[in-house]
Amino acid sequence: MTDDQRVPIARRTPLDPYSTRAPHLVGIVDANTLLSSVDNDCRNAGWSSRLRRMTARGATVLYAADHVLDEVYEHLPTIAKSSPVPLATLRARFEDEYLPALRFVTVSDADAPDPQVLAITDPDDVPTGKLAKLIAPCVVFSDDKDLKDPGFAPKRWLDAAEAAVNVAEGFGDQTTTMNVAALPVRAMVGLITFSGRKVGISPWVLAGVVLGAGALFLKKPERRKTAAQIAGKIAEGLGNQLAVAMAQEQRGIEGLRDVILPEPMTPTIRQQVAITLARQNLPLLAAEVHELIQLHFPDEPKVGIKKVRAALEEGTEFVRVERYRWQLGREVAPWSA
Repeated sequence: MTDDQRVPIARRTPLDPYSTRAPHLVGIVDANTLLSSVDNDCRNAGWSSRLRRMTARGATVLYAADHVLDEVYEHLPTIAKSSPVPLATLRARFEDEYLPALRFVTVSDADAPDPQVLAITDPDDVPTGKLAKLIAPCVVFSDDKDLKDPGFAPKRWLDAAEAAVNVAEGFGDQTTTMNVAALPVRAMVGLITFSGRKVGISPWVLAGVVLGAGALFLKKPERRKTAAQIAGKIAEGLGNQLAVAMAQEQRGIEGLRDVILPEPMTPTIRQQVAITLARQNLPLLAAEVHELIQLHFPDEPKVGIKKVRAALEEGTEFVRVERYRWQLGREVAPWSA
């Protein structure tokens, strides 16, 4: 393990203090990044874009303003004219691989004018800017000059996307490695429990028998030495894998620190509700949203549950599902042919 693979135990402030499960990252995409990613996927067999890789393990959730969906479908024929890939293939790729990973948001005009949003010169990009200010901290993945100049999108969205992939894959590999390390114990416990039920013997008694047999097997010094060597090699290998994965995640975090749109200094109730819901994979009750707001915003004035419900009811960004539950944005079906 090299020095650059070593990661200090003490971590810096997390990228997203409002995430309920690290390293959850909230991203916003526009049409140009989606079209570019779909085209590259289709041009290169077996290729998976950075947008898809960052969402593959649930580490990143991606949102888009409503107009982005229309723009993608409107511009797919234009992409097909300059691509060796037929339109039907491009469209199928978008609908099969990208639509399920996206939530589309109907952005309202409820918020007070924001100087950074007012600096967006193209009216078509204003909803994306408003959405970003509503759910920040987030990363805007766009190659549009009108979002880059006011500071919403990084200069090179592909670099930011690669950093997000490193966060997602590094964290995912850590989880996998730790699960592998725990597998023998889990397997042994499961086997003992299952076997005990089958033969009608208490799992505790059976565990004693198994452990006793293991002790007899390791009674000879040479067997103990061999077992220790094997265990040491396994532990070393898992430790190296874990260190590499941690280093990859940390590289990604550092790569995103300078491009993530910062959280609001004094978030409104709408922002508190949106920030909370943007980081949830499942819809929440209004009471659950209220509880998380109290947790995430302890320094802000207390917000009553009635105001939370009012914000949910009034905001077009918030979608009611399952009668009493709410989420930010919505999943959409493919356009009819």
